Parts: sequence; structure tokens; C-alpha cells
Amino acid sequence: MQKLNRPENKIHMRIVVKVGTNVLGRSNGRLDYNRISDLVDQIAELRKSHQVILVSSGAIRAGQEFYQFTGEKDSLKRRQMLAAIGQGRLFQLYADFFREHSVITAQSLITFDDFRKKASYNNIKNTLDGLLENGVMPIINENDVVSFSESTFGDNDQLAALTASMLSADLMVLLSDIVGFYTADPKKNPDAKLISSVENISPELLALCEDSLSEGGTGGMLSKLKAAETATLHGIPTVVCSGKQKNCLLNAISGKTTGTTFLTKNEKKALSIRGKWMTTAASIKGIITIDEGAERALKDKKSLLAVGVISIEGSFNKRDVVIIRNNEKSRIGAGLVNYPALDLRQMVKAKEKPKGIIVIHKNHLYTL
Repeated sequence: MQKLNRPENKIHMRIVVKVGTNVLGRSNGRLDYNRISDLVDQIAELRKSHQVILVSSGAIRAGQEFYQFTGEKDSLKRRQMLAAIGQGRLFQLYADFFREHSVITAQSLITFDDFRKKASYNNIKNTLDGLLENGVMPIINENDVVSFSESTFGDNDQLAALTASMLSADLMVLLSDIVGFYTADPKKNPDAKLISSVENISPELLALCEDSLSEGGTGGMLSKLKAAETATLHGIPTVVCSGKQKNCLLNAISGKTTGTTFLTKNEKKALSIRGKWMTTAASIKGIITIDEGAERALKDKKSLLAVGVISIEGSFNKRDVVIIRNNEKSRIGAGLVNYPALDLRQMVKAKEKPKGIIVIHKNHLYTL
């Protein structure tokens, strides 16, 4: 039986690391074993004083090394078959390289449906927490074989962000084939400059990344931006950098990265498991926009009253989960609504809004 290599020093940080397909792959379409080995070496070094969770893409790329399914016209079926072939191979590579550092690995294949269901969400968190506490290295990927359009994360950037929030991580690092975020597309504009840090994810930055997509993967700059937004809203700084640069991960942790660091204005929230689930993974049925007075009340841990509601979006029923945002369209929380959308719209449109009507009770409301 292999002996666990437990970190001997006090744990300083819990870090979620996401590795993209293009980081692990060569230009010929095959996996780059040397790079995988190097990333494992860096993670093993970090584990001496930190807890690390690895979210890794690359199963489909690994499957392509063994079979192409060139005659298969259904693209989804083809991807699922390649993932079925490649996932075991990819995990075995990680397990073999981590074994050289006396580190035991554990595989977790997850779909977005698993996050949406509160019971599954709790089970995932408890399992990953237990693995980390016992010195085991969790390696997570989306379960492509059973995923479909309604149950997929879309890419592993989102999976990493949801995992970071779930586990109250201190830092998220997204390793890609890009150096970081630029003022323009560097492939099209030679004057584009690297953005070293971002304090606020603005609509302009989102628009800049709207058309980006990483070649060979499913994520792009917009995906990473949305993942960073989710993480930073929960008080988790995020670094986006090239996974192909020497010591990329070690430099990201030490603050020496040449990539882009997304700073956070919020302190890391001590949300309950239910609160983390509701603000990140629950099935959202609508959006409630509130005024400044209501926003102040929510920050003071008070309930949301109908008098503070400006507008309603979506079609939801009583006890559905809705997003709460302020008048500047910034997301500030989520909660279980006490009235269906139709009733709330009538309250908002009324010449004189009813007083004392609780739209979301403070016991079922979570702010960011």
C-alpha cells in the first residue's frame, strides 16, 4: 500500500488550478507528456505548504491519440466517445507522475446537474474536503460521457470557479495557452497591451472578450472572464496566465506571474453550504433589481421588501431561486422568493407599493 505524502507544514492556502486542453497538447494533436510532468512537479512543490485541487481538461485530446471516429457524423456522440476513451488515460498519466512524489490521486467526474442539485452539491463538497484533509490529490473533470447541452458547464473554467467557491478557496489559477488579457486582440492588433491586473470586470471588458474562443478547446477569454467574475464575487482572487511558461504555476502563486490578476473587493464570504450553492450553482429562475435603500438593508442582514424592488425579469414561482442585483446591474446576492413573478410585477407596477411585504426573507437570502 502506497504511503500518503501529507504536507508537513501548516496549510497556508487552498488553491484551485485549472489546466486547459491546449496547455496539455502538442501542435500535432497529441498530449505533451513533458508538460504534464512539469505541472505535476510544480503542484507537488505547492502541496508542501498549500492544499491544491486540479481541474483538468484534455480527455478528448487524450482519446484522439488512440482513435479518431472519422466516420461519426454526430459531433456530440464523437466527443463523448473520445472522452470515454481518453479520460482513463489522462488520469493514469497524472496518477503515474504524482506517484513519483508519493502523492495519491483521486478522480472526480462531475456534471453541472451535480452542482445544481443541493444534495449532490453537498456530497461533492464533503468528498473533496475529506480528500484534501487526508492528503489526497483531487483531480476533477467534467463527465463528458453523460453531459448534454442542459447539463454541461460549457468548459472547465466554470467548473473551476464553482469548485473554488464551493471549497472556499483562497486563490484560483487558470492556466491557458494565452499569456493573459489584453487591451485588444494581440493577433489582430500589434499595439495591444497586456492588462496586468483587473479591479473591476466592466461591460467593456466583457465586450472585448465576446468573440474569443480557444482553438481546440471549448473555452475562450470570455469564459475565463466569467469564471473570474464568479470567483472574485466570492472573495477569491484569480490569475489567468500561460501554462506553457516556465514555472508558470509557482510564479502565479508567488505573485511573479506575467499574466492577468483579477483582484477582489469582497472579503471571502463565510457562507453556509446552502449559501454557496444558491449563489453559484442553483437553477436560477429570474432576476430582481432593487434600489439603493434595499441594497443597504440587505447588507445589514435584513429581508428584501417589495417597496425596494425596481423591476422583475423571468418567470418564476414561489420558492424558486432568483438573482438579486442593484440598480447598476451588479449581482449582489440570491435567495428564495416568496411570491411568483406575476404577483411581484403587479406590486412593482402599482401606483402605491404595498408596505411590509417580504419578497425574500433574510433567512433565505445570501449576499455577496
